Amino acid sequence: MTWKTLSKDELRREYEIVVPGVEKINAQLQNDSARVAAGLPGQHDLAYGEGGERHMLDIFTVESSAPSAMLVFVHGGYWKVNSKNARRFPAKPFVENNIAWAPVNYRLAPGFSMDEMVEDGRNAIAWLYRNAENYNCDPNRIYVSGNSAGGHMVGMLCADGWQSQYGLPKDVIKGGCALSGLFDLEPLLYADPNEWLKMDVETAQRNSPIYTLPSSNTKMIITCGGEESDEFRRQSSDYAGLLESSGIDVRYFEMESDNHFSIIGKLGDSASPLFSAIVKMIEET
Repeated sequence: MTWKTLSKDELRREYEIVVPGVEKINAQLQNDSARVAAGLPGQHDLAYGEGGERHMLDIFTVESSAPSAMLVFVHGGYWKVNSKNARRFPAKPFVENNIAWAPVNYRLAPGFSMDEMVEDGRNAIAWLYRNAENYNCDPNRIYVSGNSAGGHMVGMLCADGWQSQYGLPKDVIKGGCALSGLFDLEPLLYADPNEWLKMDVETAQRNSPIYTLPSSNTKMIITCGGEESDEFRRQSSDYAGLLESSGIDVRYFEMESDNHFSIIGKLGDSASPLFSAIVKMIEET
């Protein structure tokens, strides 16, 4: 069954994210992020563009003699809310594994379009590539991760074909990990998010990762929570299947006991399968 067999009411329900206790989860992540930011070496609010706060990123660096890999993180929030500041919490375990953590902001809807948000993500990658060595990072070992809307951005950043326009090597991103991502935006045309995204069919298709896959040498991890809606789980499994059928090295798994928000916290848990999978991907590339 595809999304096209669902009624508009069913689509609205599938893409309406309702999780009991989400306020508590978000508060914990914000508190953990504040604690990590206060106690871990890093550079905050670095400008990669001219858009003020929404064009800023952080880099939590590895203190070592050799440049480290870098894991960029793009936050979720259905493209209209949230900030990198609440996604600083995973920095500690990743830095302890010799991986710099770089959460980024981007402009949000409804003030800015999907095209502009994707452009922001690509500009952030370009800035990080050109400035990596200033923060003891290897520009040839950049990876990207993100959840929900950020998972969509992972797909668009790992997609092939845009890099030369930004003066970047084809393989500037070596691997990606998308949590609860959205890879086909067309169903959203009939759900609540398009009230602020204001996409038409052409915009949705142009910005859907299913139509522009990564190059064959990009490693990918696709995951979602087992307690998420059928459509969110389908989006991840379908995209992973498409990657696999195209010869891309992809690992797909569901975090059975997690929902759309609790899964984010697993990024900061060094004992979680998600954390282990990301570290393994980076170490083996």
